[in-house]
Amino acid sequence: MWRPQEARLMGEKKKRKLNIEELPEDEELIKRIKEGDERAFELLMRKYKRRVYLIALQSTKSHEDAEDITQEVFIRVFKSIPSWEPRASFSTWLYKVTSHLCVDYHRSRVRQRVESVDDEEAAVPEPRAEDLASHPDRVAEEREIRRLIDEVIQKNLSGRQRDAFILYYYGGLQVKEVAEVLGVAEGTVKMHLFRAVSKIREALKPLKERGEI
Repeated sequence: MWRPQEARLMGEKKKRKLNIEELPEDEELIKRIKEGDERAFELLMRKYKRRVYLIALQSTKSHEDAEDITQEVFIRVFKSIPSWEPRASFSTWLYKVTSHLCVDYHRSRVRQRVESVDDEEAAVPEPRAEDLASHPDRVAEEREIRRLIDEVIQKNLSGRQRDAFILYYYGGLQVKEVAEVLGVAEGTVKMHLFRAVSKIREALKPLKERGEI
């Protein structure tokens, strides 16, 4: 029997937003989605939407295109989940879908001019501070640093270095997850990250010599 107290508790649960850490495991959500639980798919999107969007944003430099890619990623996920089998973790598969759509995006625009990396409207998220010497109080300098980093990412890094850097620093993936997404060994990912960071540090060297970072 449905009791008023239960109704009140359910209402409180609906009002309270779950933290990402509190969300069910991927396997449980996928099981519920296969059983027709639409709420489970909403939770799965909430768990991964921001990461997918940030990866797409860093790749496209366009909020609108990043939104389109994010939407397409989850459309494909929704259509594929009924037949999805866990040969790898769900997150690995999700990031592969995202990566492939980003590649398709650039292929479709190969004859168009790439959007300028210093477009101030493309608010690119900052890399991990401990690796790239970030300082939150120096806004103008941080903007210049991010512009230089973006320029190096687009012009100086190889395709694999760029993919590894974006997935690790902007997507928040672990080395093992990046390796699974790219289909390479963990040592190869570490090598790509080392070379990518070395090139970025070299680009930032003039600013460091002037004492600006």
